[in-house]
Amino acid sequence: SAFTDWFVSAVSGFTGAITNLVSNLLLNPLQSLLADSPWWLIALVLLAVSYILGGWRPTVITLVCELVILGTGLWNEAMKTLATTLVATLAVIVIAMVVGVWMGRSRRADTVVRPFLDAFQTIPPFVYLVPALALFGTSRFTAIVAAFAYGVPVACKLISDGVRGVSATSVEAAKASGTTAWQMISKVQLPMAKAAVVLASNQGLLYVLSMVVIGGLVGGGGLGYYVVAGFSQSQLFGKGLAAGIAITALGVMLDRIAQYAAARYGRR
Repeated sequence: SAFTDWFVSAVSGFTGAITNLVSNLLLNPLQSLLADSPWWLIALVLLAVSYILGGWRPTVITLVCELVILGTGLWNEAMKTLATTLVATLAVIVIAMVVGVWMGRSRRADTVVRPFLDAFQTIPPFVYLVPALALFGTSRFTAIVAAFAYGVPVACKLISDGVRGVSATSVEAAKASGTTAWQMISKVQLPMAKAAVVLASNQGLLYVLSMVVIGGLVGGGGLGYYVVAGFSQSQLFGKGLAAGIAITALGVMLDRIAQYAAARYGRR
């Protein structure tokens, strides 16, 4: 306990700066856009995104899910949850791209990093909350940190395997033509591993979304808060049940969009 108190105090300035930076630059503007805009406008935007990414089938599913969320009366909270989910997913994808490419290009890096990723995947999700709460306190950012820690291992592995699976002949031909390391990554390996990158983005999104309720325990707000309130206070059981239905609808909507987008763009 003494060591924890000392360490948290020593890094409080750094962790506070990160929290404020992410909240002010990404989380707050996105949440204001999604939650404070007219519901019908955001609903139309989500339908348009569904059609652009996946076609008519996910668009119809998105419409049904939007009607379910509206029926629960928790549209505003669902948009707050969506904002948190998108920010955490963005962090997962960015780190997974960096670490995954590094692992895919270097056997030594893979040997060192993969055991840590395996360990993170075996740790129960609630364990992530202990250091996250100690470092960042009770806030939406703490929920993002926990979701990030849960989603990044699988995304890193998928991208690493995709990069390593690029044809050796293509890599050798690119080397023979005098490509630089950055050109090799951006013009050869990542384009040829597009299916793995798209799948990693899809899985990262779903892993992050699965932490919504747990995020509600640490100040994540949104739908997770009402689910937690529902099972901790009997008088709020109905609202917790409605929030659970809304989370399910939001999850189905995001999953279908991601799945159809992966099927469409992963083949190109």
